[in-house]
Amino acid sequence: MSSGRLAVGVAAVGLGALQLTGVASAAPAGAAGVGGTSCTDARIKVCVDLSENRAWLLDGAGNVTSGPYRVSHGAEGQETPTGDFVIQWKDQYHKSKEYNGASMPYSVFFDGNGRAFHGGGTDRESAGCVRLSTDDAKTFFDYLNPNDRAQIVP
Repeated sequence: MSSGRLAVGVAAVGLGALQLTGVASAAPAGAAGVGGTSCTDARIKVCVDLSENRAWLLDGAGNVTSGPYRVSHGAEGQETPTGDFVIQWKDQYHKSKEYNGASMPYSVFFDGNGRAFHGGGTDRESAGCVRLSTDDAKTFFDYLNPNDRAQIVP
């Protein structure tokens, strides 16, 4: 097994442990979270606030490196999950197996159910992924790596 595959395997194990801890909570109203975001874990490299349709990239030590970015997320019945996640793998030219080969450029997968941060229109809801403009998705793709932590808050 190559070290790249091992890293992905470790991320998948870590993901299961993180998901068992429950749903992440947003910073209380009026209080700033990590780096002024809505997230609460300073170890994260990406924070997504679904209620605000915004995301930030962080350095893993509580400091925002860029953002906020405009995002869209899952539609009713196909909600984007909230909680703590570990980046599992990346695919620059991904095509969806579930949705007739739909293009998912610059995909960064954060759960075991095919959900990713990826490029696409932010003007409509997704089937559970977090969509960004193609340029912003490329920024996420270049910045994030397997085993990086992500937090998605309601």
